Amino acid sequence: MQSSAEKPLRWGWLAVIYLKSGGQWVSATEASRLSGVPTANLRRWARRGVISVIHRPGQRRRYYVPELELLEKFEKHRGDLPGLIVLGNHIEVVLASAYDSA
Repeated sequence: MQSSAEKPLRWGWLAVIYLKSGGQWVSATEASRLSGVPTANLRRWARRGVISVIHRPGQRRRYYVPELELLEKFEKHRGDLPGLIVLGNHIEVVLASAYDSA
C-alpha cells in the first residue's frame, strides 16, 4: 500500500463533490493568478485535501483548473470570512440540496 506521500496525484473534495473531470493542470503561480488565492493557501488546502494537486518529488506542484475556477468565485464573494469557512458553508448547501432532491 502506498502512503499519501508517495502518491503524486491527490484529488481534493471540491473535485469529488462537483464531479469535475477532464481539465487542465497549471503551476502554482498560474493557479494563484486564476483563483485569486495566495500560493501558500493553495499548498495548505491541497495538504488538507480541499483541492487537488499533482506533486512529484523534485517537481513543482500542479493544480486543477476547474477547482481554481470555483475558488475564484468564492474569493470574489467571501468578504471578511476566511476562504475555508465560505467553502465549507457552500459545500453544506450543495450536499443538503443533493440530499433533498434524492
